[in-house]
Amino acid sequence: MADSVIDHPATRPEHVPEHLFWDHDLDQFAMELDDPYKSVARLYDGPEIIYARATSREMPGWVPTRHDLIEEVFLRAEDFISSQNYSVSKLLDVEWVLNPLEIDPPAHMMYRKVLQPWFQPSAIARLGDRVRQVCGELIDKFAGTGRCEFIGDFASKLPSYIALDLIGLPREMLGQFMEWEHGFMRAPDVMERVAAIRAIKDYLQETIDARRGAPRQDDLIDLIIHAEVDGRPLDNGEVMGMVMVLYIGGLDTVTSSLGWHFRHLARDPGLQQALREDGSLIPGAVDDLLRAYGVTDTGRTVARDLELGGVKMKAGDWIVVPTYLASRDPRHYDRPDVVDPQRKGRHLTLASGVHNCLGIHLAKQEIRITLEEWLKRCPNFRIPEGAAVKWHVQGVWGVSELPLEWDIA
Repeated sequence: MADSVIDHPATRPEHVPEHLFWDHDLDQFAMELDDPYKSVARLYDGPEIIYARATSREMPGWVPTRHDLIEEVFLRAEDFISSQNYSVSKLLDVEWVLNPLEIDPPAHMMYRKVLQPWFQPSAIARLGDRVRQVCGELIDKFAGTGRCEFIGDFASKLPSYIALDLIGLPREMLGQFMEWEHGFMRAPDVMERVAAIRAIKDYLQETIDARRGAPRQDDLIDLIIHAEVDGRPLDNGEVMGMVMVLYIGGLDTVTSSLGWHFRHLARDPGLQQALREDGSLIPGAVDDLLRAYGVTDTGRTVARDLELGGVKMKAGDWIVVPTYLASRDPRHYDRPDVVDPQRKGRHLTLASGVHNCLGIHLAKQEIRITLEEWLKRCPNFRIPEGAAVKWHVQGVWGVSELPLEWDIA
C-alpha cells in the first residue's frame, strides 16, 4: 500500500531519441503494483537507458536501468557531477551545499577527511556495545507482548538514537526531528518541503551557534566546528552543510533499509530459521538484504556532452542512479529476488566510487546487531494475517508501517 504521487506532463527534449523517451513518472510507476521492486523490475524489459518524463522530485531526466551502467555513472565522477544538485540550497535560497555530498573531487575528499576518522571500521567497532544496548532496551519494551509496529517501535529509533548521539543532538527531540525529516523527504507539495527544511536549518543553526565557544564535547558537531580544511577553519556554510548531511542521512537511510529487510524476513520463515540456527550466516545475510533492497536514486548532472552506453547526453542533463534497479538486474545477479547469505560479489546499494556511503560500516553493524537480537528474542516473527504494510517511494524508499507478531513462551 502506498501514497499517491501527482503526475505532470512534460515534453521530449530535442536531443532525446523518441524510442528512449519514457512518458511516465518514475515514483508513480514504482507504486503501480503491490511491491515497488516488482514495479520497477518491468524496466528491465526495455532499453538500458531511458529518459523519464519525471524522476525523483518530478524532474525529467535520464534513468540507467542496468547495474553496469549505474556503476559507470558512480565511477565517472568527473562526467556525472554532484556539485550542481543543490537540492537543499535551492529550497532555502542559501549559498552553501550539502557537504561533502554535493561537492566534487578533488575538494570532496578534503571535506570527507574531516568526518572519516569517526566512520572507519575501528571507530565503528567501538560503538558495538552501545548499539547492542540500545537495541536490547527497545526490544525489552515489547518482546513479552508478542507484537509491535516495527517502524515506530524500533526501526525509526535504533539508528536515529545512535546518529543523534554521534552528531550531538538530543534524543528527546527525535519525534520533532522525524516530523521535519518526513516533511522534507516525502511531502508532495514543495512549500511543505521548504517549511520542513527551513525548520531543520533554523534548529541546526541555533545549535551550532550555541556550541561555538562552549566547552568541547566528544561529538561530530564539535569536530566540525573546530575542523580545518586547507589550513583554515570551516566557514559557517561549510559547517551547516556538513551537519545537515549527517542529520538527513542519520535519520532515514538505515531506518528505511531495516523496514524492507524485516518485511522480507517476516515473509521468509525458512531464511529466518537458517539465520537463527547458524549465526555465522548473518553477516552474509546483511550484505544480500542490502543488495536486494536498494533504497535511493541519487541524482547527478551531466558535466559535458558525452555518451553513456551508446546514448548521447547533453551538458546540464539530469540523470538519476537508482540503486533499487542496480540491486536486482537479472543480467548481473542470479535469482536477484532471492536473499542468499552465501551470495558472493559486490552491490551498489551504498553507492560506489568517490561518493560511496561514509556510514557503510555503521549501517552494516546496526543491521547485523538488530538481526542477532531479534532472532534470539522474537522467534518466528511474521506479519499478522490481514495486516497492512505501508510503504513510500518519495525521497528514500521506505516502509512506513510494518506490524509484526511472534511466538511467546
